[in-house]
Amino acid sequence: AAPASTADSAPGSTYTGDITHYSPGLGSCGWTSSSSDNIVAIAHGIMDNGANPNNNPLCGQTITISYQGSTHQAKVVDTCPGCEDAAIDLSPSLFEAVATNGDGRVHGVEWWFNSS
Repeated sequence: AAPASTADSAPGSTYTGDITHYSPGLGSCGWTSSSSDNIVAIAHGIMDNGANPNNNPLCGQTITISYQGSTHQAKVVDTCPGCEDAAIDLSPSLFEAVATNGDGRVHGVEWWFNSS
């Protein structure tokens, strides 16, 4: 799915993409996370890591994920190298909370960066 906005991580942009889940650990932001944390890995094209991904300004920002009338907050801690367009990877517990009947990949999920 193509992002609703083509502006890279612009404030107020809403993205639409797939969600999947992964096994968190040491993320590209330099922090270790667990499967029960409300964390996400952002698609590599949006994350755009520089020479030192630990210094990425998106690290630690929060996003809102909206799907089927419910919203959830999550912290950006990692890059998803396999995610295309506006797809994001969620911790297992967050994935289950967002997509209670999800089979591992859910399409058409909206998300956006929260204001600082």
